[in-house]
Amino acid sequence: MKHARKSTSQRFRPRLAVTGSGLAAGLISSLAISALLLLVERVSELPVGTFYLVLAFALLQTEEHTIGMVALGFLMHLAAGSVIGLAISVPFSASRRLFAAGGKYAPAYGLAAGFVLWSALFLPITYGIMLPLLNAADSQAVMIRQKVPTGEAYTVAMGELLAMMDRVVVGALAFNMFYGLLAVTLSRSLYEAYLRRNRIVL
Repeated sequence: MKHARKSTSQRFRPRLAVTGSGLAAGLISSLAISALLLLVERVSELPVGTFYLVLAFALLQTEEHTIGMVALGFLMHLAAGSVIGLAISVPFSASRRLFAAGGKYAPAYGLAAGFVLWSALFLPITYGIMLPLLNAADSQAVMIRQKVPTGEAYTVAMGELLAMMDRVVVGALAFNMFYGLLAVTLSRSLYEAYLRRNRIVL
């Protein structure tokens, strides 16, 4: 009985390791994308956290630029990125042979996963959900403001952001492909570290 339990545990541990590696890789990759987004916002002179605020605005229909709304959008982004990282890592747990042979194809797989993420998830959500919700509001009247102790640092109308949507969509392709590449690389690295630590040979 104990032997059977131990055998079952040993059989599921690698899969749990893949799950943990995928979630961690997705989270870390999302944080990297977040850093790039903040940099782009800074260079573009947009209020810091605009991406997350627009995300929260579309779902909650609020124009308040508060730390709470930015934090909510940020957490939603991290949660989605973690789950997607898990989904990307699933093929690694399907077959040990597939995992062992996939090392040299990992970069191509990551870039392809990023492209699929952009075309099958980002575009439908953007054009099917986000834009209709944003357009339903009085976009010209809604202002996003970043305030500092000395006054307002940056201000942008929601309508201006909607006018930039074509550039956002094109830029998102690069961001998604970078995310896919980073998530796959990290997921494999974390899983390989687990295998070495437990002296498991595929």
